This record gives sequence, structure tokens and C-alpha cells, in this order.
Amino acid sequence: MGAAASQAGGIDVRVTDRKSLIKEQCLKRKSHYEQFQHSYKVVEIREPVVKNKRMATCLREASVRDPGICKGGENSLVFMEASMLPLVTVFLFGGSLIRCFEVCPLWFVVFYKTLDQMFNKIDAGFKEYYGHSLTLEYARTDWSPVHVAEAGIRIDRILIARVTHLHENRCTKVSYGYKYKTAGPFSNGDDESQRDETWDSKFEPQCSFKFDTYAKGRVRSFWIHKDICRFHGDETRVAATQNITPVCVNDRIEIAVNLFNAMGLINVDKVRWHQLEVYPLQRRECPIEQELFDWYDLDAFQSQSVERLQIPDFFSPQLVHCATEYAGIDVAVSRTRLRAEALGVVPQADRILGSRFEVLPQSSPIILPLKRVGLQHDRFTKIQLRQGDVIDLYISQGGKMT
Repeated sequence: MGAAASQAGGIDVRVTDRKSLIKEQCLKRKSHYEQFQHSYKVVEIREPVVKNKRMATCLREASVRDPGICKGGENSLVFMEASMLPLVTVFLFGGSLIRCFEVCPLWFVVFYKTLDQMFNKIDAGFKEYYGHSLTLEYARTDWSPVHVAEAGIRIDRILIARVTHLHENRCTKVSYGYKYKTAGPFSNGDDESQRDETWDSKFEPQCSFKFDTYAKGRVRSFWIHKDICRFHGDETRVAATQNITPVCVNDRIEIAVNLFNAMGLINVDKVRWHQLEVYPLQRRECPIEQELFDWYDLDAFQSQSVERLQIPDFFSPQLVHCATEYAGIDVAVSRTRLRAEALGVVPQADRILGSRFEVLPQSSPIILPLKRVGLQHDRFTKIQLRQGDVIDLYISQGGKMT
């Protein structure tokens, strides 16, 4: 539960962001806090004084749920009793539930444990369908803000799985179908049980993730595209990354099962994993390559462009600049090859690319968050690289204002 360690050869491959560290510190004292949670103290049950044996049995069974013996420690409230809390959690799901996490460590541990119990079916289904090729190491519930006009929030069940050699040198697709709970976009105000009778799986919304698997320790290469053209707004300031992630055997992939978003709450009982799909490997290139053919060095291209160009060598010493070429007419595009060398967090990546990057040792397994197919941006998480990995960075700039 939580950000438990994932060990491989003595190397810790956890993502240690601030939120994960706070979770871990609270969960370390889980057993201590649980003793303060409200529960029925059966030792305080008094034997009913009646002559009728049948009535005495009924009273004895009812006394197990007597509110008078439901007690807890400091900061615990009666609705935090284990059998009630799942109902309360569903009612609070969303921003209100996150506020509950912030009350105190006891509330954090109790509510977090309840989420693990509620979402255990998702974890078990993943193991059943993909356990032969993806070894589930641990799962956690995570939440992050949604940057829209009004502050929103999304909640996900994050599954971290180790990639085995079974589908090495192949492209793999993991997917699941889902339904919204009660007043979702497909409900139209109807009763949920009635909708189940007429539900057609062909119209079931789906989420899918794809990744390419390579041999253990192989140097990976992927592209990133940053668009800073003048005719775009601030929402495009985050660089787009390759949708199909390259991974190596023994790396960890991070799959986010979205449970709550602006459309509502997902019905956990209706999350259905689909069979694993395997495809041949293909060459992955940035879509912008299909529009550009002739590439020049800086001196040759600057003479025919009105844009003020520079070589994007902003990420040393972690990401070393190898080469930069330029192409385009109205919009100038640079293509820069960067190679991961020095260990550590890349200081300028968050400011320039809108994502956090970290370089780990060449022998280290890494955690790779997968993006849902069809999305340019999904979750904003740290991207881990190994020494020797290569990034092809594309930057588009210029364009006319209309």
C-alpha cells in the first residue's frame, strides 16, 4: 500500500516526490494509528437477561452492532468504523475526500486503507489478465489537480508492474473498459440496474496504453515536441512526449486507472480488463517529421529565416547536447539530439519543457508512466532516464499572428 519500495538487485526504483514521501511517512505508522480507529468493542457486550432463548440469541447478534460499544481514540469519529467507511468514502469522493486526507495522519491512514480495499478488485483483475507478462509489484491511489477554469481534481489507481521478457521486441497494448457510476454521461437519469440489461459492450468507453519492449539494459530513444509558436496560448507550453513509451525488460511501467474526473465517479465493479494485445515493433518518429524533409545547420538556416534561433543546450550536464538541425518555412523547427550522462534531476527541464526529468545509473531499472492512447498530455509525472538514453527534442517557433 502506498509508495512501497520496489527493489531490484538492491536498487530502489521508487518515485520520491514530496507527496509520495508524506504518504510513506504516514503509512510507516499505520499499525499505530489503526488502534485509534472507531470499532465495535465486543468485550463490552453484556449478556441479555431474558428467559426466551430465541430472543436472547437475536439480542446477542444485534448487540454486536450496538452504537454504544462503537468507540475510538482521539480524532476518530463514529463514521470511521470499518464497515461504514466505504459508504462514506463514495459519498465524499472527489475534492472533499482529499480534504479528509489533510485532517491528520489518522484520517489519512484510515481513508487510504479503505481506498485500497475498495480498489482491490482492479488490482486482482490486472493480475488475472496480465500476470504472465507484467508482474504487479504494488498499487497506490493518487490524486492531482486538473488545470481548468474552475479548480478540479482527478483521482487514479496507479498500478506499478515489472516488465518481463515474454514479449521482448514487441509492442504491447493493455486496455480496460469502464462505466460511470449513477449520474455519469451515459446514464440519462436511468436506474443503473436497468442500464445494465441493455448495455452494449461495443459502446463501452475504453482506455488503452501501448509500450514497446526492448532487451534489458538497451539504450532507449524517444522524442519530445515543444511548440512555442506565437499563435498558441499558454496551454501549449508543456512539451508533448512520445505516446508509445519504449521500455526495457525489468523496467517498471505505471498504469493509471482513472477513477474520478470532471465527468464523475467510475463504477469500480464495472472496470473490465481486456485481453493483452501484441503487435510487431515499428519505428517511432515525431509526427512533425512527416511535414519536413530538408534539415540545415544553424548558420545555413539562419540566413533564410526571420526567427531568432539558438541551439537548445539548456540541460547540461545531465543531458548533453549532441547535434541540432533546423527546417521549416513559416514555422522554424529545430531537431536536437540529447544524451543522458550525468546522474541527477535535470534542473531546467521543468521550466522549459513543463516536465521533470531525472537521470539514473545505466544498470538501474526505472519507472515509466504510460500515456493513454490518443492523448497528447495525460498525467504530469517525473520522467526517468538511464545513462546513455537518447532524446530527440523538437522545438517549433514562429508563425504569424492572425
